[in-house]
Amino acid sequence: MKTVLVRLGVAALLLAAACCAQAQAQKLVVWMVGDDKVPRILRPAVAAFQAQHPGVAVEMRDVPWADAMSKYSAALASRTGPDVITGGTTFGIDLGAKGALIDLNQRAPDLVKLLNQYAVPGALRSVRRPDGVMHAVPFDMHLQLQFYRTDLLPKAPATYEEFDATVRRLRAAGARGFAQQWGNTSWLGFFPYLLQAGGALYDAQCTRALVDSPEAVRALNYYATLYRQLKAPTDTWPDADGGLENGSYPLIQSGTWQLTSLDVVRRKIIGRWAAAPLPAGPTGRRTAFVGGTVMGVTSFSPNVDLALDFMRTVYSAEVTRLMAQEAPKFGLLWLPGGRADQLEAVPLKPEQRQALLDQLKDTEGPPNCPGWQRLSESLTRAVQRVVLADGDAQLELGKAAEKMNAALRSGR
Repeated sequence: MKTVLVRLGVAALLLAAACCAQAQAQKLVVWMVGDDKVPRILRPAVAAFQAQHPGVAVEMRDVPWADAMSKYSAALASRTGPDVITGGTTFGIDLGAKGALIDLNQRAPDLVKLLNQYAVPGALRSVRRPDGVMHAVPFDMHLQLQFYRTDLLPKAPATYEEFDATVRRLRAAGARGFAQQWGNTSWLGFFPYLLQAGGALYDAQCTRALVDSPEAVRALNYYATLYRQLKAPTDTWPDADGGLENGSYPLIQSGTWQLTSLDVVRRKIIGRWAAAPLPAGPTGRRTAFVGGTVMGVTSFSPNVDLALDFMRTVYSAEVTRLMAQEAPKFGLLWLPGGRADQLEAVPLKPEQRQALLDQLKDTEGPPNCPGWQRLSESLTRAVQRVVLADGDAQLELGKAAEKMNAALRSGR
């Protein structure tokens, strides 16, 4: 009798353990960077996922940008927290290096194959390490475009020469001319000019910084003329869209969020503005910066397989299309960086979509080198010393390269 009771007790304990494990597996936790609107974008994905996994709850939480890296690092240290995260473009490489995210090549090669086929190439290059490891994949994106007043300009400038001449004419006619908004006087604002001149931040294997190359010096000297000669505003975030509305800045460079926000926030110019790709630099390239967020699965998740199924749902064509169509209902423009083939579903005017697609042919994200998020400030200081204090481009870029190379040598 005693033996029977012991066996029953053991069976009860095993059953309880199984029930606990099942309960743990029936909830998926997703943390998303941004405000409280951002989780709403995933609603179509959650509905489709739960249809495939009845009874599985999905908890979504927004994480402010300013707190994201510290919160994710704390979750790694405690080995508790979300199953799925989104973060800035560099988060995948930085968190992956800390062991916080799984290697998607190993755990979900089918998903990586899908992204290799459909993701925006420039965005995908930013999240794949030089050795090929991928800890996260592009989720959404924004890229730079020109925006201009069609009643004040016949067309957007297509080359540096046309750009310079256009801004000078605008200033001669009494306007302030041109304003850059996203990344103004920082490494990000300088980045397209660097690539358009044939330069780069690092070599392909992240073994050496290239920011002091002749191409980079040429690019920074030209970038400085936007402020020294063409008198572009040097504010961190100038009111470029306000200037577009009142006519003081008939030509601006900003992000693709303007495609939907301008007609809402700047209603006086509805029907009197257009978008275009950036002007071509000396190499003929019109490279624009593409940024956004990535998605990955935490290495400490007890539900890795379930989390990967959720990601597969997110990146399915039908769900991606629904997310792009639903986002404007929450006041958001969601551009699927991982499924560029579904951009036709984004509710934009045909000419706006065409400008977006034309620019997407030549975009690059931040470098895929470890530690870049921390090191980027070195390049920003170099840019600002030249732009704001008439510094020597070769000297300042050389200082930035020294710091970047020292970090590479030390493995930091």
